[in-house]
Amino acid sequence: MSYSKKDEDNDESIFSNINQISVTQDARAFHQSSISPRKSRMLLCKIAYLLYTGDRFPEKQATELFFGITKLFQHKDPNLRQFVYIIIKELSSIAQDVIMITSSIMKDTATGSEVVYRPNAIRSLVRVIDANTVPAIERILTTAVVDPVSAVASAALVSAYHLYPVAKDVVSRWSNKAQDATTSHIVGRKVANSPFFATSLGYMPSASGISQYHALALLYRIRQSDHIAVLKIFRDIASKVAGLSNSHAFVMYVRYVASLMDQYPDMRKDMVPLFHNWLKGKGDMVNLEIARNMIRLKTLGDEDLRPVVAALTIFLTSHRSAARFSAIRTLNELAMTRPHLLYSCNPMIESLITDANRSIATYAITTLLKTGNEESVDRLMLQIANFMSEIPDNFKIIVVDAIRSLCLKFPRKQEAMLSFLSNILSDEGGYEFKRAAIDAIFDMIKYIPESKEKALAELCEFIEDCEYPKIAVRILCILGEEGPKAAEPTRFIRYIYNRIMLENAIVRSAAISALTKFGVNVKDNFVKHSVRVILSRCLDDADDEVRDRAALSVKVLDDMDSFLPFVKSNKVPSIPALERSLVLYVTGDKFDQPFDIEAVPTLTQEQIDAENLKVKTASTEISQVAPAPVVDESAEAVVKAETEFKSVLESIPEFSSFGPVLKSSSLIDVTERETEYVVKAIKHIFEKHIVIQYQLQNTLTEVVLENVTVGCVSSNENLIEEFVIPAPVAANEPVSLYVSFSYEGSDLFNTPTVIENVLRFTSKEIDPHTGKPEEEGYDDEYNIDDLWLKYGDFCIPFTFSNFDEHWEQLDHESSAVYSLSEIESFKAACSHLVELLQMQPVDGTDNVNDDAPLHVLKLCGGFVSGGKVLAIIKMIRANGAEGVTIKLITRAEDEKATESLPTAFEG
Repeated sequence: MSYSKKDEDNDESIFSNINQISVTQDARAFHQSSISPRKSRMLLCKIAYLLYTGDRFPEKQATELFFGITKLFQHKDPNLRQFVYIIIKELSSIAQDVIMITSSIMKDTATGSEVVYRPNAIRSLVRVIDANTVPAIERILTTAVVDPVSAVASAALVSAYHLYPVAKDVVSRWSNKAQDATTSHIVGRKVANSPFFATSLGYMPSASGISQYHALALLYRIRQSDHIAVLKIFRDIASKVAGLSNSHAFVMYVRYVASLMDQYPDMRKDMVPLFHNWLKGKGDMVNLEIARNMIRLKTLGDEDLRPVVAALTIFLTSHRSAARFSAIRTLNELAMTRPHLLYSCNPMIESLITDANRSIATYAITTLLKTGNEESVDRLMLQIANFMSEIPDNFKIIVVDAIRSLCLKFPRKQEAMLSFLSNILSDEGGYEFKRAAIDAIFDMIKYIPESKEKALAELCEFIEDCEYPKIAVRILCILGEEGPKAAEPTRFIRYIYNRIMLENAIVRSAAISALTKFGVNVKDNFVKHSVRVILSRCLDDADDEVRDRAALSVKVLDDMDSFLPFVKSNKVPSIPALERSLVLYVTGDKFDQPFDIEAVPTLTQEQIDAENLKVKTASTEISQVAPAPVVDESAEAVVKAETEFKSVLESIPEFSSFGPVLKSSSLIDVTERETEYVVKAIKHIFEKHIVIQYQLQNTLTEVVLENVTVGCVSSNENLIEEFVIPAPVAANEPVSLYVSFSYEGSDLFNTPTVIENVLRFTSKEIDPHTGKPEEEGYDDEYNIDDLWLKYGDFCIPFTFSNFDEHWEQLDHESSAVYSLSEIESFKAACSHLVELLQMQPVDGTDNVNDDAPLHVLKLCGGFVSGGKVLAIIKMIRANGAEGVTIKLITRAEDEKATESLPTAFEG
């Protein structure tokens, strides 16, 4: 088969008429006495094409092909032999009795065989063997693992990596050889001479040392379950790090070490100086990887990260776009958590705004938005406007998200940012871009009261020419919620009426709902009458949905007293709880009883707004995905576990009379993670009860715990233990046990409460022969850490659109002065107080300028006993000493909420 210039105009592929039948018939050529390498390669190419395009050969047909291909071992052509091994690997998972060709493959794995054959033969050999024959090839693989030829060592290491799940015991014995291959100056450092390189390739390949990368991956996979061994191995490699010459291996080593540092902070003192030293000369790829992993370590201080910022600043001046992009993206990620570290490199970042690569310019702008101060906002807005039309929608969304965060950070600059968002709404752009801009304006309406009137007016103008019905529906929804609260609500009714007259049925239905909210919430009777007239005209609409909504709305306006509790309810069912309840109802067999919506826990609008504000103030531009740690304890796993805890709690009949859960704490470790019994706790607060849920993980495989309980002793006599729900058996899977307390009155909140815990159980050893626990055991106890009940456990984060207005409405007030001697900055003080009091910062007061002489933090929350709790915290630096002095002023609807607040600072 030939290919020439005249064939370029022929669109027909050389594989267009290939099918399994024709290939199977042509494969008879493999059985001929005279083998043509060129013809055989073409047939193998066709088989590979069918396999890679999804055609699966039947088992019998695949077996015939497989053993037909083995006939090609008779020919010594290097190109043909390599292709044979490729097809053998692909067919080995389909064909039968593939182990029969083991001896043929093993001939090519011998040390003295052609070097081109050995890597492919090793890879194929691992595919055709089973767990029982692994010991027979152990000597071949262990020899190849430390082979000086790079291709052979890499093939053996990768094969061992894939063989590990099949034969763990055998592969685990190779850990010492894998460790030697990681830092050896001999293993994988040469390319053997072969006529194939000169005749077929035309050049001699170089040994890149890639076998170090594969050796490190294999070593970690073998030892990852042994935490102590992993720490020892990586410390040993650090002492011989000069032997790591391959950049890919160095990058993987950095990732593994960073994950270990995240789990074991004690490694910080040893590894951080090494990381700083490696930043100076290990290559661009390694330096950028070190920087990226260091900024993601939560345990590092500012001084540890300053050398990283300095190294990244140098990359900003690189002539290579990839290096500049990686550096500015890493700095952008650092700006999410520690923007103050980037002040020194802001001039360099500003120079990238005019970079020819608009992706780099976009990240430069968003980084400056996070690190800039309030005075630089106007200048940055002008610079952004100049290049918004030159970047694609995905980068426009990144800029808009940064603007949204900036709105919440600097509320006083809302006018400039609202003007910018309004202008980009009139520009060209897709649905996702427009939706991001609308979301930013929605946040301004909800969290910046001063911008509400103008923002609603801008949305009304935009909806006149909006081409996306989904966006129009969302705007109508926000108009219905916020429009009636405006100073002149009637100005928005005209725009809603236009949607009824001009839009499709989906938008008309949303407009009906929005108008209904005006009729219900506006006090002016003339407005109510006008809304009813408009709604009555919609009763003859051509669409069923519009007519039904109009009929319901007219009925609501005519009989307001009956429908008011439903249309103006401030309680919203918790969506996760509602979903769980519906799943339990559908999967159960109690369909004779109606679904009880009253049993679903509800949230107030303030709670929902506070939770949304937490999410929105946290940046979402870059997902921080760290390497797989030794202990999988990601934030997502923790949240999932807490949700499952609540779901199980609601299904326990003993707690059904307690009412809804008002608040649940996060997971609390009450033992070390490396102990034989790992215990975590979560506190569930009810109206008159507290339930502590303990999760026990028994890490001892040869012991079973039975009748597991927790003995609790409270330091507060008002906290009375009611009952304990034990765990019958604790084997290797996590189990939960519960302790229920009751409390009356406000005395519980006036002092911090300590709960001492002791784990009690019956320990039984497992019979190694039967795998079952022995009949006799012994009673034992295990001390676990104490739990504290403080003010923050009874406070729920809220948020309000107008803090000052709500502050003036509250009567009960208390104030106190405290000294936070161990806290050095206002930012650290704000984070500490938010965590301690479990309240929501508002008005952007959690954004701190540590150079200022004082700072004021505003917090919102709600007490579990009912009512709002607001706090104003004034901070100054302590005179003549380290630390921060604060004056805490609290106002609340409930007097005991202010009286018990000092308990947060005790204990």
